Amino acid sequence: MNFILTTQCLSKCKFCFVPDRLRSKQEEMLFLDFKRYIDHISFIHPKDKPAIGILGGEPTLAKDFPMIAGYLKSYKAIVRLYSNLITDTKKLEYLIGAKNIILVWNAGAYLIATKKNQNLIVKNLKLIKKYFKNNIIASITLYPDFKINDFDKTIKIFQKYKIKKIRIALDSKNHKAFMNKGDEVFRFCKYLADNKFEVISSYCGHFLKGMFSREQAEYLKQHIINFNYNDCSKNFPMDIFPDGSVVPCMGFANLKGKVKLTDYKSLRKLKLDIIKKFKFDKITNKNRYCISKK
Repeated sequence: MNFILTTQCLSKCKFCFVPDRLRSKQEEMLFLDFKRYIDHISFIHPKDKPAIGILGGEPTLAKDFPMIAGYLKSYKAIVRLYSNLITDTKKLEYLIGAKNIILVWNAGAYLIATKKNQNLIVKNLKLIKKYFKNNIIASITLYPDFKINDFDKTIKIFQKYKIKKIRIALDSKNHKAFMNKGDEVFRFCKYLADNKFEVISSYCGHFLKGMFSREQAEYLKQHIINFNYNDCSKNFPMDIFPDGSVVPCMGFANLKGKVKLTDYKSLRKLKLDIIKKFKFDKITNKNRYCISKK
């Protein structure tokens, strides 16, 4: 499950999947609501707690992030915090001491940032690397017209700060365009693997069946962690918005409000209602490889 703490963000990544309407509203999740949702998840998931993601916008910009960060340290499972690191360094200091938090850095934000924000990103990266050690993953989202050398600057930063884990995602707003880009994606993943990076396949911006040759797929299975062709219509993360609305992924953000987390006492019933209300059962095999809607 993912929590959308805020729709605020100081970056303008062209692959951003948050609809303009939500960005303009700048909704935020307050600490008391966040705690209530966490407590409810514990109620409907009483045994092993599920891993959770903390997203935005830029989640650290939420007014109550310091209190939320403190509360996350006590959560009895893995927490992934997704950040572009364009934020006040003091906000990140609230994460120091956390043993269960993995920071996923949106490295693409560095490439389009102003020089001032690039310096801020590097400053925050130094802090995170110091205290999080290897619990940091750099995330690269590929857009359909990408070139391998587009990411040379960020790769140099990875090498300088010894960031070994690289998460690769495909631009979910233009997922279909990657069906003919398998060669380019394969070469980039191989380039990273050849340079001794641990390449991790993204769950949501996943690869598409048919985009790689058999030989390429076999290579990637051996050299990429979590290599997958995820069928989102059957297995999807749940995103929880500030008002408690639950959607199957950010691509459905404009349809939020149909399902409320606190209305359910069973994860199974919650998932079944999401499938029903978002009409997953209507998805055909031809368009099954991406549930994102514009």
